[in-house]
Amino acid sequence: MKIFEAYKKNASIRGLFLGIVNFGNWQEVNYIETQAGQIRGGHYHKEAMELFYIIEGNISIKVVDLKGELIKEFLANKGSIFLVEPYEVHTFTCNSDCKWINVMSKKMDNDSCDIYKYEGK
Repeated sequence: MKIFEAYKKNASIRGLFLGIVNFGNWQEVNYIETQAGQIRGGHYHKEAMELFYIIEGNISIKVVDLKGELIKEFLANKGSIFLVEPYEVHTFTCNSDCKWINVMSKKMDNDSCDIYKYEGK
């Protein structure tokens, strides 16, 4: 679990350029909307790293290892950037309506779905 700052920010009369990440080999990019009160995740990946950029909203993030021991717990808001690594169980509780970009290091499809439901505590 890593939390990042944007690597570049340039505001001008034309608008804003925000450099979210400049590393990694990414195979899938997703846009997600979730309503307030909903929970997402509760799973881990054996191979994939998962990067998140929060566009809008307030999300309680909890990341634990497979033994259920806490790795990190924090609030993500607009502009938050963070990376979940393999074998890190991640659960998101949306405290408001939320929008985010999800980027995967491995594409998820019917033939190779690297998503494992967490059955621990």
